[in-house]
Formats: sequence, structure tokens, C-alpha cells
Amino acid sequence: DDDGVALWEAAAIARCQRAEGQEAPIEDERDAGDAPMLTTGIVTAVDAGGVGDRVALDFTSLLRMGEGALVGSSAKLLGLVHGETIQGALVPARPFRVNAGPVHSYILLADGRTKYLEEVRAGDKVLVVDAYGSTRSLTVGRCKVEPRPLLMLTFEADGDQGQVFLQQAETVRLIVESDDGEFHVRSVTEVGVGE
Repeated sequence: DDDGVALWEAAAIARCQRAEGQEAPIEDERDAGDAPMLTTGIVTAVDAGGVGDRVALDFTSLLRMGEGALVGSSAKLLGLVHGETIQGALVPARPFRVNAGPVHSYILLADGRTKYLEEVRAGDKVLVVDAYGSTRSLTVGRCKVEPRPLLMLTFEADGDQGQVFLQQAETVRLIVESDDGEFHVRSVTEVGVGE
């Protein structure tokens, strides 16, 4: 989409996020590794998702700016959810965490399989991806499940449609690609249709 901000995704979309009211560019720090097929997608709807049991994954290693996990309601179309590496207005950064969404969502593991978030346990290895498609494996240290208000973001990518449910919070961010090809993070609370 030439007129708007396109979402960068893994086989789908990467949700938009912003750091403290300003877009923070993501540096290109690629690791070696086989990357899943990433493509851009467009948000077609943002709706209230009710209250659900949200899973925050705390890793045993730190995430870098621009990294996150691939999650979604369908195993064939996942969105790139950014790690909590950016300090919010009211909440400090948690650079070891991805707020991955509710228990029904799939997540891509390091071995290429998907698993429901409800089934993820300490010791599982999750595939961590950046906006450029570089990957690495991080070990889950804890899964924190709590009831939280959710947003449902519907998106299209390569002719397919998918959804990702995420906690309605400024600290939950997606990666967006601007018209100039730069990647930025934006809070899901600021994502709009057409991005």
C-alpha cells in the first residue's frame, strides 16, 4: 500500500507500535538463521476483543529492539508481536518479555512447529524474529497468564485473512513499515485500519 503504513509480518502481519509517542527506528542487526517467510499485510479491522486470559512469555535471555514472536489465531497466518523492549509512560521496559496474546493463539516455536500459548511451558524454545527476517531461538523461563482486556486486529496478507488478539495496552507493540521502507514500532492501541 503506497498511501499508508504497511504492517510487516511473518506469513502475515506485524502489528504497529510506537515508543513514547514517537516512532523509534529499528536498527538492522541481523543474526544468521533460517527465517520464516515474512511479508507485509494490511489491517482491515480493529475491534474490541472482550476480556481473555492473556499469556506473557518471559524468556531467559534479553530481546533486542525490533525482535518479537510470531503469534495469531491461525497457524498459517501469524503476526510479529514486538518484545517489551521500550519503556512506556507508566510501565518500565521488560526486555525479556513478549506479551503474546490470549491462550487460544498459536506461537511459532524454534523447531518450526506451532503450539497454543496455553500449552507453552518453561523450557520451550520459541522462534524470535526481527523485522528483517533474522531469527534466533530463545528459551521460555515463565508463562504469565492473567485476565486482560483484548483487541482483535484483522489483517490481510498475500490474499489470506487472519486475526491476532492482543492485550489492549500501550506496552503491546507491533512492527510497521513506513513508506520510506524504515521499520518502526507502534502500540496496538494506536493501530488503525489501512496500516
